[in-house]
Amino acid sequence: MDAILLIKINFAVYCAVFIACLIKNFNFNIILVGLTYLAPLVPLGMMDTNIERFLIVSFCNTIFGIIEVIFFALTEKPEDITFDKPYFQQLWGHVMPIVIALIGMSFVSRAGIAPVAVWEISLIALLFVTGSTLRIWAVAQLGVLRFKFNIAFREKQTLKTDGLHGFTRHPTYTAMMLVVLAYAITTHSWTIGLLGTLSALFGFQYRIHYEELALKEQFGEEYDNYRSQTPMWLPSVTLDSVRTDSRD
Repeated sequence: MDAILLIKINFAVYCAVFIACLIKNFNFNIILVGLTYLAPLVPLGMMDTNIERFLIVSFCNTIFGIIEVIFFALTEKPEDITFDKPYFQQLWGHVMPIVIALIGMSFVSRAGIAPVAVWEISLIALLFVTGSTLRIWAVAQLGVLRFKFNIAFREKQTLKTDGLHGFTRHPTYTAMMLVVLAYAITTHSWTIGLLGTLSALFGFQYRIHYEELALKEQFGEEYDNYRSQTPMWLPSVTLDSVRTDSRD
């Protein structure tokens, strides 16, 4: 199938899903998330020289954008959107650096004219598929009570410490950083890729700082114990665990 036609189909499919999600759950957070992935999908500026990278950006934003808008359509509650000072702190400190990274790297990528090497598309695919799969898995394990755009606690919400959260404290963010790395590679630029990655990392670290303060306040000693035993980003293998395994 023609690449230009595929790009237009991706744009149309994403728009249809985005509109359906807005009909189900119309709120500011879903609009912001949806537009983040919609902007790079607009089928303008396509040329023979950049069509390869434009197509990669099209598939990445269509697939991951659909994942994200569906998540937020299913989990966002009207009472979560407060538009108070903490909300805007998270918006500017956490959300905007990630939005800027994703949109910026997408537009740089889709304007790129460098041929896509086999190793490059293979690495992009590996990071993107792994990150997207882990993101879906982690959010599914969290459930609708725990997963949300801003930092808020709902009635009957408990602390999640098993599943993927038994290996890292923030597997949803680890998963999304893998996707960010895939976006960085599509830029074919060390400078832009590094700046975009650092911007997204700053946004997640900002979120983690305030999220963990809130979790400590909400769950107290239970969270302190969990935090002391579980790494933030990546699973770790300690010498004690290795010795225990060898004795077994």
